[in-house]
Amino acid sequence: MAVRKTTGRRTAPGSFLPRDVGHVIVYVKNMKKALAFYRDTLGFPCLYASDFWTEFRTGGATFALHHADDAKPRDTGISFNVGNVDDTVKALKRRGVKIVRPAAAVSDDIRCASFADPEGNVLGVSGR
Repeated sequence: MAVRKTTGRRTAPGSFLPRDVGHVIVYVKNMKKALAFYRDTLGFPCLYASDFWTEFRTGGATFALHHADDAKPRDTGISFNVGNVDDTVKALKRRGVKIVRPAAAVSDDIRCASFADPEGNVLGVSGR
């Protein structure tokens, strides 16, 4: 197997290559119900809301909902960083959120769990 040397260089300013994630999108059928879940249940500050597009502030990329009449539940692959996974899972359960995969160690110092939004989309949390 060949070993690739890294130069430690980052993409040059002004380059056309992407460096940051701009939006992470979940497609939903019922925007009002999804908005309430992400804003009220999970506590994401809403930046903009309409019947077809909603944005929430996170520590990184903008988390967005996009209306789609043909949206189907899926494992989104989206995971949110949290301080303590077990405490987060307990808080989610208290708020009536369906836990899909309970908290479990995935390495010596990282734990993960998964939950579902009201439309069945699966998202995760990871942390200590």
